[in-house]
Amino acid sequence: MLAVSAVTAVVLARIGHTPQPRLLAAWPRELPLPPAALGAGLLGALAFGDEFRHPALAADRGTVPRRLGLLAAKLLVSSATALVLAVLTVGCDAEVLYLVYGREVAQVPADWLPMSANWIGLVVGCAWAGVLAAGVFRSTTAGLAAVAAVPLLVVPVVHQLVNGPSVRTAAGLPMRLREALLPRWPFGGERYLEAALEVISQPVGGALTLSLTALLCAYLLTGLRSRFR
Repeated sequence: MLAVSAVTAVVLARIGHTPQPRLLAAWPRELPLPPAALGAGLLGALAFGDEFRHPALAADRGTVPRRLGLLAAKLLVSSATALVLAVLTVGCDAEVLYLVYGREVAQVPADWLPMSANWIGLVVGCAWAGVLAAGVFRSTTAGLAAVAAVPLLVVPVVHQLVNGPSVRTAAGLPMRLREALLPRWPFGGERYLEAALEVISQPVGGALTLSLTALLCAYLLTGLRSRFR
């Protein structure tokens, strides 16, 4: 994924007309997700999918326990892996762009904090979606399909719900929450919460949050059902 991201960033810089944040993330407008997010989703899906596929890990299909501690461990490991992948992707892309095109193309945007929160939230969210979907549907392929379905299917639905004529727009939600909550936070913590609110207010961020909530509820319901059998 790092190699694919680096090559994609070089090609995008060669073509031009790509915003700097998308250039550092190697995210063409024609693709629903960048390579790093897809890679994080695949690694997350493998966390559960392999347990259902290999007899050495599970005696037969469906015997993998649905304990919350196991899920928390998988989410923690996938978060750390996705965080490393997100940081390495931007670093490798910036270094390759610097070597090929010079310092101007590899410049860091001025508002790097909210963009970094968006980027890390996207990659970690895709990893979580892969873990939860593979745990619910007992398949690595289903986990990766759920990650790809967020920008292709869920984002248009959320966009229609938010911007529909009968629904009040949520565009001012971050500003209203900032006025209500952020001024009372010590040690500059309001910046991080503000960045998180900006992520959720974006179409992809809102769709990913909705998908993660639905997958988590489905996982908990299937776990409770199997426990009471």
